Amino acid sequence: MAQVLKEEIEKKIYKAAIDEFYMMGYQSATLRNIAKKAGIPVGLVYTYYKNKAALFAAVVNPTYLSFQKMLSKSSLHETNLGYDKFFQEELPFIFTMLKNDRKPFIILIDKSKGTIYENASEKIIQLTQIHIKKQIQYRIGQSEKMDDLFYHILANNFMEGLFEIARHYKNEKWAINIMKLFMQQYFYGIKAIIN
Repeated sequence: MAQVLKEEIEKKIYKAAIDEFYMMGYQSATLRNIAKKAGIPVGLVYTYYKNKAALFAAVVNPTYLSFQKMLSKSSLHETNLGYDKFFQEELPFIFTMLKNDRKPFIILIDKSKGTIYENASEKIIQLTQIHIKKQIQYRIGQSEKMDDLFYHILANNFMEGLFEIARHYKNEKWAINIMKLFMQQYFYGIKAIIN
C-alpha cells in the first residue's frame, strides 16, 4: 500500500512539473509551485528529486534519449533508407511523441535555458544532419560530395518544421494531416536531388 502511495505522489509531482516547466520554463519554474500543483508539501518533492535540475531532467531526458536513439540507429549498411524508412519507422515515432510526449518535447526544445539541455534543439538538428547525410549519400553514392552546409540546412528545416508542428499541435487527426503535407513537400524536394 505504501509503495502505491509513493508511486502516486511521484506521478503527481511529475505531472505538476510538466505543467510548470511548460508554462514557466526552467528558469522561472519553482519547486514551490510544482508542490502546490501536486497538492503536497514542498519538502516532499525533495524526497523524490534532489533539486529542480534533477526533476527537469526526469521530465525531458526520456524524450531527448528517444530522439537520439531514433536518429542514431541508421547505418550506411541499411537497405531501407529514405522515404520508406521514414514512413515505416520514423514517422510512427514522431506521431507517438506528438501524442504522448509533446509537452516534454517542447520543454526540451524551448524551455530549457539554464540547464544542461539548453542546446538540445541544436544537438537534435546535428544528429538529424548526420542522419540525412547518411541517407542521401547512400542514394547518390559516396563519390558525389555535397557541402555539409546543405545537409545542415535540410536538417534545420526539417526539425524546425517538426518543432512548429509540436508547438501548434491541435489533435491527432490534425497532426496526421499536417505531417502528411509537410512530408510530401520535404521528400519531393529531396527526391529531385537523389534522382
